[in-house]
Amino acid sequence: MFSPEDYASIFNARADAYHEAMRRWPDARNTEFTTLFKGMSLKKGMHIIDVPSGGGYLARYLPDDVSLHHLETSELFARLFKEEAHSGSKHPLTLCELERLPEQDNSTDLACSLAGLHHIEDKTPLFKELFRILKPGGWARIADAHSESATAAFLDGWMGNHNSMGHHGWYLNEDTLSSLRETGFTDITAVNEEYHWVFNSEHEAAAYCKRLFGIDLASTEETEAAIRELLGFDTLESNLIGMRWSLYYLSARKP
Repeated sequence: MFSPEDYASIFNARADAYHEAMRRWPDARNTEFTTLFKGMSLKKGMHIIDVPSGGGYLARYLPDDVSLHHLETSELFARLFKEEAHSGSKHPLTLCELERLPEQDNSTDLACSLAGLHHIEDKTPLFKELFRILKPGGWARIADAHSESATAAFLDGWMGNHNSMGHHGWYLNEDTLSSLRETGFTDITAVNEEYHWVFNSEHEAAAYCKRLFGIDLASTEETEAAIRELLGFDTLESNLIGMRWSLYYLSARKP
């Protein structure tokens, strides 16, 4: 069984399939990305980092007049980012270690992290780095599954059992809030947001998840049935299909 302890190792093995899913269905997770900026005014000239950035998917949700620095630890994600000319490639990507972010002290207006931190057991070193690079008054916006959510249960349960690499996550919870507070952050808020990933059909949702999650030990039909049972589908406007999903969205300010 693959050891899931290292984000870079995981995605050096399967970033290509993840990237394919994001390119074939680029709008599926629109709500997930836009919720990261809920209630926030993104102003011209803001310097924003995205860590870990994967293949640069956050850029298309940002205005053109901000400065975005993608920070990534997987060499395969970095190569795909550059080779595939993803929409995010107009902003630079730097390979780095999460404990040493290539940004100056007090240089960043907004630090974002979406759906990657559950692969990292000890998040405190990254939180300290985010605190270091943020300007006074700057914000960290972090989203990942809550430890008690259906999302986490699906990922570590059925999905992990049908992925030859396995899956074990270290998810967000109240201890995460304590860690942010101990790092020095203030004005910390947390909301579990329930929403949909949107597709044309349930079969399409299953095909997406097979690629995104590396589900290689189950067919598309079996994956579709598991999603229907463990997460659920809803029919949306225009006969689109919504796959139920949720993430725990955290907001924290550097005083």
